[in-house]
Amino acid sequence: MNILLAFKAEPDLTMLAEKDWQAAETGELDISITRPLLGMDEQAGAEMLLSQSAGQDNIHLTALSIGDRRADSLLRQFKALGYEDAVLIHTESAYRFSSRAIAELLAGWQQAHPQSLIVLGSLSAEGNNGQTGFWLAEMLGWPCFSQISGFQLNHEKQQITVTQNRNGASCVVTLQLPAVISVISDGQYCLRTPTLRQKLAVKPEDIQTVEATSLRNSHLAVRRCVAMRRNKTQRAGLIIDGRDAREKARRLYQDWLSNRMKNEDRTDPY
Repeated sequence: MNILLAFKAEPDLTMLAEKDWQAAETGELDISITRPLLGMDEQAGAEMLLSQSAGQDNIHLTALSIGDRRADSLLRQFKALGYEDAVLIHTESAYRFSSRAIAELLAGWQQAHPQSLIVLGSLSAEGNNGQTGFWLAEMLGWPCFSQISGFQLNHEKQQITVTQNRNGASCVVTLQLPAVISVISDGQYCLRTPTLRQKLAVKPEDIQTVEATSLRNSHLAVRRCVAMRRNKTQRAGLIIDGRDAREKARRLYQDWLSNRMKNEDRTDPY
């Protein structure tokens, strides 16, 4: 059973300075200095696959990312964890907001390398639209299930049983493969960390590189970000002045804490 994990190397936006965000208000955000991260949904999906494939010789795992060489470190991590193949669909174009173009690249890879199951994360930290899985399933003519918090593979019957979260409840569905599923992280799965020996065993040539131009038609335009502004969530603050720590503590209690404590006493039913 061939299974593909498609993930995005998300930039660590906490590394950007205020001047970088100011420049992004009139142009594209420069993420060249940021380190790549793996989304929580994709980490959960990757760990689920590792757990399912433990001791199973008939399951072949492939990790695939679309983008530039910044994804190599994450691909090497998957290779060290036991994924048989690690593939980079290389492109310098910004696909972060082009769900349909990403789905077309994945569909092109699927046609050349048939898979029984394609696993994606539900949402990314950037686009956050959740459309890629549905676009891909439509192109392939496969069923697509989203909001998956767990699944169980049946290799003999070529089936998968998924746990899907819907409107605060969960349901269990068994479907025939092939299929596309979008995984969400509910905190039950955490991606394991490879050992130093496992990391050193991975060589640069273990990463397969495929040019995006060989998989994608040119009629689909790539959507580019023309401006981006960060929502500031700073909380208001007040500096308490005083001659010494005793006076500052007294003013803190008299001006702020005493009134708050009185209001809490009025609303406390016990």
